[in-house]
Parts: sequence; C-alpha cells; structure tokens
Amino acid sequence: MLRIFGTIKSLGALFAVLIAMIGILLIATGIRYKSSRFRGWTIVSGVLNLAFTIYLALKVDSAKDINAAREGVSMVILIWVFFYAITEIIESALLASMKNAFAALFILNALLTLMFGYFLHIVTTNFTEQSVFYIGLIALVFGLVNVLSSYLLSRVKE
Repeated sequence: MLRIFGTIKSLGALFAVLIAMIGILLIATGIRYKSSRFRGWTIVSGVLNLAFTIYLALKVDSAKDINAAREGVSMVILIWVFFYAITEIIESALLASMKNAFAALFILNALLTLMFGYFLHIVTTNFTEQSVFYIGLIALVFGLVNVLSSYLLSRVKE
C-alpha cells in the first residue's frame, strides 16, 4: 500500500509540473504575440492552469494516506483533465470560426484527453501498481499524439 501511496503522490507531482509548464507556455505566448485575436483567452487559460498547479501541489502535500491521495490528488487531476479537454474544444471552435482546418487536430486532442480522463476515472476506484502503470502508458501514447500534432501545426507555412 505504501508503494501505491508514493506512486499517487509522484503522479500528482509530475502532473503539477506538466500543468505548470502548460500554464507558463500559454501566458508567455499570450504576452509575446500581442496582435493575436485571442490573446486574452490564452492568458486567462494559462492563469487557470497555474491555479490548478497550486491547488494540486497543495493536495499532494496534504495527502497523508492512500485514501486522502485517492480522493484529493486523483480528483484534482481528473478535474484538470476535463478542464483541459474543454479548453481544447473552445480553441477548436476559435480555429473553426477562422475557417482553419487545424480545428480538427484540437478536436482529436480533446477526444483523446477525454478518453484519458475516462480511464483515469476508472482507475481511481482501484489504485494498484498495474493500473497506475497502465495510466502512465496511456498518458505516454496520448502525449505522443499531442506532440506529433503540435509538430504538424508548427510545420505549417503561413
């Protein structure tokens, strides 16, 4: 049980780092590109991600046993995953309003994120070493899809 408890706390710490990096990137992008039509949305989204980071870090620090970690850390991660999927859908709608075909990639990322959230929700009722491994494997695959789609977006000629 102690190993699973440490794994949940480690998972929470790694997610806090991921969320912080996304938040910082969004804020920096919003500040740097002053001519963007959706600059405000980018900055607000980044600030919300940083708020999730702080809240998750507090939950990781305050988790004293396996039940507290399961109810606190995993639920905050799950809420952030659904928040992230919703922001992907919003960004897809913004791109679609500009008649940008890359809105489809954002929808794909949102669907993969929702699927990851579903798997995470299933696992939170029964944390075992194997289920945490499977969640990590699923996160790795979905992360690779996100990175590859981001690479595709970066190669677009303006």
